[in-house]
This record gives sequence, structure tokens and C-alpha cells, in this order.
Amino acid sequence: MLLDDLDIKLLKENFDEETINSMDIDNISKIYLYLKENGIYYAKDLIITSLDLFLLPSEKFIKQFEKLKIKLGKDYVNKLGEDASLIELMYD
Repeated sequence: MLLDDLDIKLLKENFDEETINSMDIDNISKIYLYLKENGIYYAKDLIITSLDLFLLPSEKFIKQFEKLKIKLGKDYVNKLGEDASLIELMYD
């Protein structure tokens, strides 16, 4: 996963420098690949808008996302695509 200049600009608008500096690229890459394997074609957008979730260890993120998939049902890809804020339900 590569972030271009626009992605970095958006990250800087949405998050403070400390949060951005705490990014673990290997961890985020694992999460990104997991999301892509689950049909989340907008995974990069989720990273830019919900970076805090991508700072979780990948194992914890995956466990929480699996629970989210159950909550949202079989149409979870479209539901998240229409309303990215639903990803925040992972905190529940």
C-alpha cells in the first residue's frame, strides 16, 4: 500500500503529528491486505479517515472487524462503503 501526496495531506488534516508518527507501516499493511481480501475496495480511504483504528495491533483489528462483519450482516462491504463511520462500531 502506497500513500501519495494527497493521502499524506489528508492524514495531516485529519490527525496530529504524533498520531501520524505512531503509524507502524507493517501493521497497517497487514490490516490493509486483510481488508482487501474481504472485499473492502475502499480500504485506503478508511485508513485516511479512521487512522486510529489502524494503529491497533493487526490481530486485534482483525478480531474486531470480524465482529463488525457479523453486526452489519452479509452486505457489510456496501454498508461500510455508503457510511464509513460504521467502522467506529468496532469499538463496541
